[in-house]
Amino acid sequence: MNRRTVLYIAISMFIALLGLISVQCYWSYKVFRLNQEYFYSSVNEAMNEVLVGIEKAELSGQLTKHRKRQQIIQGIDSLNLRMTLLKQKYPEVSFEETKFWEDAYGNFILSTSQDTMSTAGLSSDLASFMQDSNANHTLNFRESRKIKKVYRLLAEQRDDLLRSSQLMEDLLLEAMKTAPQPEINQRISPYVLDSAIARELRKKEINTQMEWGIYSTEKSKLIIQKTGQYGVQLLLSPFYYQLYPGDKSNKPYYLSIYFPHQKAFLFSQTWYLALAAFFLFALQIFVFAYTLISILKQKKLAELKSDFINHITHEIKTPVSTISLICESFEDPDIHYDEQGIKNILRIIRHESDRLQSLSKQIIEISKLESGEYFLNKTSFDLHKAIEEAVNNTGFQVMHKNGCISTDFQASNPMINGDRIHIVHIISSIIDNANKYCAYSPKIFISTHNSEEGIQIDISDNGIGIAKNNLSKIFDKLYRVPTGNTHNIKGFGLGLSYVKSIMDQHHGHVWVESELKKGSVFHLVFPQNIR
Repeated sequence: MNRRTVLYIAISMFIALLGLISVQCYWSYKVFRLNQEYFYSSVNEAMNEVLVGIEKAELSGQLTKHRKRQQIIQGIDSLNLRMTLLKQKYPEVSFEETKFWEDAYGNFILSTSQDTMSTAGLSSDLASFMQDSNANHTLNFRESRKIKKVYRLLAEQRDDLLRSSQLMEDLLLEAMKTAPQPEINQRISPYVLDSAIARELRKKEINTQMEWGIYSTEKSKLIIQKTGQYGVQLLLSPFYYQLYPGDKSNKPYYLSIYFPHQKAFLFSQTWYLALAAFFLFALQIFVFAYTLISILKQKKLAELKSDFINHITHEIKTPVSTISLICESFEDPDIHYDEQGIKNILRIIRHESDRLQSLSKQIIEISKLESGEYFLNKTSFDLHKAIEEAVNNTGFQVMHKNGCISTDFQASNPMINGDRIHIVHIISSIIDNANKYCAYSPKIFISTHNSEEGIQIDISDNGIGIAKNNLSKIFDKLYRVPTGNTHNIKGFGLGLSYVKSIMDQHHGHVWVESELKKGSVFHLVFPQNIR
């Protein structure tokens, strides 16, 4: 897979990820907007109920007065009926009619005499005459006078009710024409208003903090507030409603509602959708990142393996060609070898054979590195003696380059539990790298000391060093520090990855400090309490 293909895949995945996230954001926004519109609609419906309730409460007083007037009218009708019945029953009696007269002071008076009779007496007299409704006899003067008196008293009571009804109507009309509009705090009780708003909002399942205020267009300010803490917010709130829209006043009052935690309340209604959307966002980003990183790692690993195959093919080709040429020389009848020549040829064959064995061993190491597991035979041993063994194994190569290895063992208790063979091997590998990556005479210094984590080994050299941008990669499998077009140093990028793997399996850790042209220092820490 070339670089362009990887780029196209990454761009395609990014576009797909961006599209999915955009769609999820769009639908999440739509759900939030729908929930917000439902909230606005519910608030408006609740406030309409509140306004209707306020108007009904004010009209109830007027309705009581109207009912009283209706009762007066019903009383007048009842008295007229009784008077009519008397006229029908006693046509021979001459009844006097009473009328209203208004004096110079505007007071109502009656034209008849001021004789009075108690209501109880009137009722009893009327009842006695009504019981004799079937009597067929001529009325005498006394009886006729008594009937006239009952009729006159009924007329007086009717006229009193008529006067009261007229006065009540005139007063109501006059009050409506000339009386000033009462103040809003006299028309509305803040406690009743607050209870009504809270009750209607609860019916709509709007259970969040609410603030209200009444705005006067005449005074251009809020004249009544619930708490007085949200004046500006109430003036800017989209929830405002005219109070008493039936009033003819050109300076109305407005009821404003504000919800301090409106967004939090709306979010609480859809928190599960927001959580699901966030989880999907995170999952998509993780899958995208993981897939892209995996592709890049696989591409890098493929390149490293390709380089490894090229290197090992070149390394195998040389000893195979050498051995092949020697075999051909033995088959040539014109070439004759003496005893010393045969010994030289055998030495060359043995050397090339050793190279092939080393290559095969490194190939086996690759398979172990791929699985990440080594078969360790852990025993308790002296780490200082293991270091000395590694120095002896690599000392000849260092001396061949006119170098030296010095040690300083400061650890008080060098006993650790681990695989001695592998630990000797990784120390030898680090010393071998220090020797190979030194341009002149290598000077390698190995020291030990006790630390909080166990025993620490420091291996320093005076080699070419490692650039900072390569330090984090040198322990990767098959990684080799780039050296441009020159490949004077043989290797396959296995040594330090092998060191890292062995240290991990011993529950230790390794790191390096280095600077170009100033050498490197490898630090290895082995725990002493791990079995």
